[in-house]
Amino acid sequence: MSITGRARATRGAVALALAAMMLALSGCGPLLKETSDGDFAETIPAALMDSEIGVTDAYAAKTISGFTFYLSVGVDLDHEDASADDLAGILRIVLEHNDVPSDEIDLGVDGSDGESIDLEALVRSISPDLEIASSTYGDIQVTNDQAAAIVEAVWGE
Repeated sequence: MSITGRARATRGAVALALAAMMLALSGCGPLLKETSDGDFAETIPAALMDSEIGVTDAYAAKTISGFTFYLSVGVDLDHEDASADDLAGILRIVLEHNDVPSDEIDLGVDGSDGESIDLEALVRSISPDLEIASSTYGDIQVTNDQAAAIVEAVWGE
């Protein structure tokens, strides 16, 4: 192989290596997001339990579905139904104590009877124009901005 052939081969190899490195680094965002750890799993449930909402049990965990990272929060109440103030209080606590990157909050609330509370219907009564995702069990999936909009719609803050 001639000197110019080696130089071209070397430049080609360097270009391929740089392209592979850029591709690998651009793919690190989701990986770094998934491996981010925080104190949310302790602080969110503790703050919910300490609140005056009437929470008897709570958990927080990070989950992934496709390329979407969720902060999953579950709450058990000491009463059968949730009020607008209950939902706003829960969302405010979640927003204040979430210290990991997440795309959406997946929130489920059970009443004292053990039944899932239809949070979608509650959100519709609070803010009819707000587009949210929900499950058949009444759980909601909201972005941080949507959660803040719900809190603002209830408390004007």
